[in-house]
Amino acid sequence: MNRNYFFSLIFFIGVSGLNLNAQINSVSFDHSFDEIAKFRVTFESYYLTTGGSRVWFTMEDTLQYSFYWETGDGAAGSLPVLMHQYETPGTYLVNLAITDPEGMTYMADEYVTIEEIEELQVPNVFAPDGNTNTFIVRSDGVTPLSITIMDRSGNVVYKHTAPVINWDGRTAGGTRVRPGVYYYVISSSEPGYNKNGFFHIFYNR
Repeated sequence: MNRNYFFSLIFFIGVSGLNLNAQINSVSFDHSFDEIAKFRVTFESYYLTTGGSRVWFTMEDTLQYSFYWETGDGAAGSLPVLMHQYETPGTYLVNLAITDPEGMTYMADEYVTIEEIEELQVPNVFAPDGNTNTFIVRSDGVTPLSITIMDRSGNVVYKHTAPVINWDGRTAGGTRVRPGVYYYVISSSEPGYNKNGFFHIFYNR
């Protein structure tokens, strides 16, 4: 490699890194709640440039920056994006600290409220080959649920126990169930999480 070209390359990389660090005015983060497990939250970090633009940190940024999260319930994380499962409802103070290559540390914090789930949300229509290709029971994602699904003849087509119920419309043997009306029974240790009812399965033609 030509010596002048090599020097220019090093200079370019160094200047680019310095410019990137100099652009950071402050750091912050957004959070979003999971659609299935309501106590599961995803935190995404970003920085504001001196011009006020929002730039999201990526996995590649872990080569330059160190990340440290505290979720307010004793858990921690070290990636730009953190998915965390809370165990109980409440208001938690989430802290984020990001350190750049020069040792400068930026900090941000925000309160996050986890609301109690009053009732399970169970769909009444299920199309395994359509837009709703999984039968999803929306809950807190923490409380274990036992579900039994039966066809109109009373035959059990699916049975499972887990904090998250997400069924693909197949039996334990992998066979796709027939279209029609099905009956479900959900039970748990929490009184408000016991539920039963009917739903319809159909396939697009």
